[in-house]
Amino acid sequence: MIPAVCALASGGGISGKDFLTAILAGYDIAARVLEGAGGYRAHTDQGWHSAGTCGSFGAAAAAAKMLRLDCEPFTDALGIAGSYTGGVWAFLADGAMTKRFHTGKASENGLSAALFAKGGMSGPRQVLEAKWGGFFSTFAHGIETPEATLKGLGTEFRIARSGMKPYACCRGLHATLDGLFEVMHETGATSPSIARMIVHGNEQVRVQFDRPQVGNLLDSQFSMQYALAVGAVSGRATLDQFSPSRANEPEVQRLMAATQVVADRTMKPGEYPPIEVRLTDGRCIERFIPFAKGAPENPLSDDELRRKVASQVEPVLGKTRCAELMACVAALESVVDVRELTRLLACAA
Repeated sequence: MIPAVCALASGGGISGKDFLTAILAGYDIAARVLEGAGGYRAHTDQGWHSAGTCGSFGAAAAAAKMLRLDCEPFTDALGIAGSYTGGVWAFLADGAMTKRFHTGKASENGLSAALFAKGGMSGPRQVLEAKWGGFFSTFAHGIETPEATLKGLGTEFRIARSGMKPYACCRGLHATLDGLFEVMHETGATSPSIARMIVHGNEQVRVQFDRPQVGNLLDSQFSMQYALAVGAVSGRATLDQFSPSRANEPEVQRLMAATQVVADRTMKPGEYPPIEVRLTDGRCIERFIPFAKGAPENPLSDDELRRKVASQVEPVLGKTRCAELMACVAALESVVDVRELTRLLACAA
């Protein structure tokens, strides 16, 4: 959503309030399409990567809002976006770069769809519910829950259910990392004190995150073994723990070999796997975190969010620009022209 609206905002004449409203609309539509497809877990179990499949709808809605499209062309934009959306989890097999590409492609799809609709191109009005060839019947056959798409529309905004990721790895690893950090803090354990770590999940957790060997950055970001190992060694799971890789360090290798992902639990949709930490002194602690840090139910503090932003922005844009950028975002609702923001986001030529 955000790259699409930034692209349109760069032309000028867009207020901060309009910018935020477009992002809100995009998040709402993308999440509602995902819910209509059975929800994140069911959609993922089918092999679809929702950032690509549902993200195109969200980007189209955001772009259409920015272009101030009326009802008819707005609907066309969604139909056009749904006609060439996609994205599968095959990248997990070898750590391919398409995972990062899916979000960018979805943004491009949505922006193009809105521009085509503005130019008069029509899109299928029943792109979601068509019995044959509709998004739900094609992408979510047998698991679709289309009524969820409209539930609370206009009064319940799905962006409120979105979270922030404090760690530089897949969100599915965050609660387990939180559990490890809690155990280490409470027991005073350091990495040499850890004899074994066992993650108790279901088969989907094992398929997605049981990666005892890592070959590239994406492997590391989806490896339960690697994330827990560097987390135990460093006490954090920030970007610098994943890039450059620490996989060749002896203590990281020891902990990776001592970490097991087992499919021995039945998990509810949205539930995270607990971690069992066995210490060298014989203590064994199991910890279940119902809401990972950064979830709406367990939000990052303003200071934690600022630190996360700084860790990613400062190496690229520098401390001064980063501070200006955060100040602009904090006051975005009152910004007259969002080009003030897009200027700060741009790297120097």
